[in-house]
Amino acid sequence: MADFKSAIAKAIVGALPGGQLGKEEIESILEIPPQKQMGDYSFPAFKLAAKLKKNPNEIAKQIAGNIKLPGEIREVKLAGPYVNFFVNEGVLATGTLQKILKEGKKFGMKKQGKEKIIIEYCQANTHKDFHIGHVRNICLGESIARIFEASGEKVTRMNYEGDVGPHVSKCLWAYENHFKGKEPKGNMGKWLGMVYAYGSKQVRENEDLEETMREMVIRLEKGDKKLVELWKKTRKWSLDYFESIYRQLGIKFDVYAFESQMEKRGIEIANDLHKTGIAHKDDGALLIDLEEYGLNKFIILKRDGAALYSTKDLANAEYKLKKLKAKKTVVITGAEQRFYFQQLIKTIELLNQRKLQYCETIHAPYELVMLKEGKMSSREGIVVAYSDFYEKAFSKALEEVKSRHKIWKQKKIDETANHIALAAIKFGMLHQDKNQVIHFDFDDALKMAGETGPFIQYSYARARSILRKAGKKTKKIDFSALNDETEKNLNSVLSRFPEIIEESRNVLSAHKLTHYLVELSSVFNTFYHKQPVLQAEEKEKNARLALVEATTIVLENGLKLLNIKALEEM
Repeated sequence: MADFKSAIAKAIVGALPGGQLGKEEIESILEIPPQKQMGDYSFPAFKLAAKLKKNPNEIAKQIAGNIKLPGEIREVKLAGPYVNFFVNEGVLATGTLQKILKEGKKFGMKKQGKEKIIIEYCQANTHKDFHIGHVRNICLGESIARIFEASGEKVTRMNYEGDVGPHVSKCLWAYENHFKGKEPKGNMGKWLGMVYAYGSKQVRENEDLEETMREMVIRLEKGDKKLVELWKKTRKWSLDYFESIYRQLGIKFDVYAFESQMEKRGIEIANDLHKTGIAHKDDGALLIDLEEYGLNKFIILKRDGAALYSTKDLANAEYKLKKLKAKKTVVITGAEQRFYFQQLIKTIELLNQRKLQYCETIHAPYELVMLKEGKMSSREGIVVAYSDFYEKAFSKALEEVKSRHKIWKQKKIDETANHIALAAIKFGMLHQDKNQVIHFDFDDALKMAGETGPFIQYSYARARSILRKAGKKTKKIDFSALNDETEKNLNSVLSRFPEIIEESRNVLSAHKLTHYLVELSSVFNTFYHKQPVLQAEEKEKNARLALVEATTIVLENGLKLLNIKALEEM
């Protein structure tokens, strides 16, 4: 509906005296009302009150009284400080459907620009299991990457993994002292997560082991040959395990980076910042004073010279700019790191002001995935492993598909159940605002109806079935035949898809898109139940088939942005 926004904005500019506001500013203020009866677009005049030094209701009256409605708009109504616009459904139907049918898989997608942006996500630590908390991160990161690409960005997907530190020493200690020679034949990475949890438990119960762990970290840093060899071997177990999960989730990273490769350079950066006076010593540690910005003191090197997350993150920010040639990066992590990233981002900003070269960083925090029992912790073993979660989802989907399609071959049943299970998982992780905690419950997560991925898949499959039964399409379509309220509503929802992509990009979250696809599926199902398609008269039939086809295009495009497979049959 970008053309409608443009037409409305131009008309509002003409209704205000003296060219006080520009078209782009007006366009940015226009909103989509929460309910259809309130209009297709709404202009909140109170957002101009301070600038125009007028009462919002008076501004709204002035706009409504002076405006010359363009052909795209059929009516304007006042509601206090709001000016509500109703689009011309005939123009909307013809323009929207023709555009969707012509552009197909490109509908809603902008042409890719040249400047690169890095989306950094996943960041699963080696020597731990991959649990459903990681799934929220990886699903969100991949969807944000796809939304950015649809918005015209040139995206590089980066996975920055923690492969050194105390968690590694706990795992290696437990392995050497309790599990060596007891390795399973498969699923070594998942097994290592159990080894790590055991090591963490032993440290909590025996404080003397803390020193042993610190010594192991130092031995690794200094290159102890035997320990480094064990580290490399077990690290590979983890990375191979993670890669199998990425393949199953349909995710490919362009760049893999590790804390171990950033450590040395990070220490050099910290010492260089000290030499130039940007960082200073405090009780032996190196820090950057951010107190004047309300961000306390940012420690970038420990008193014993050991690296911190901040040390390595500065090296990573330099690496992204100098090696990967990206001026901007979005980093997706848990919300508990929010303050830390505020410190890091301010530090990078200050360093760049001094002509030092670091990638501009944007933090996209997300809240926790909670169990019924409370917060998950891989250290304490209170986790739901991804592999177990997937198996439960797949088992339920398999049962459902088998009951519906007894004559299908086993391969088709398995493939369909796999895509339904993955849709349930991915949609469940994306449907809530990233700033909200997910209270994870297996029964809710695995439902195959309602506000779920499988519900959208099923709506798509139903629409595709109609098109298959219809056979050959006609090019002669009279869109004016779509005058029923259910048809108008469906067309109106379809037209909003490009704006939903833009909104999702702006909030760095996929939840607006998931809610939109649920709405589109619901509105389509209402249309489907009320309006005959294949049995309609020829004129109505052709127009309705075009509406159904447009729905399949938008549903498929939207599901692709969520990294969910659109299924022809379910």
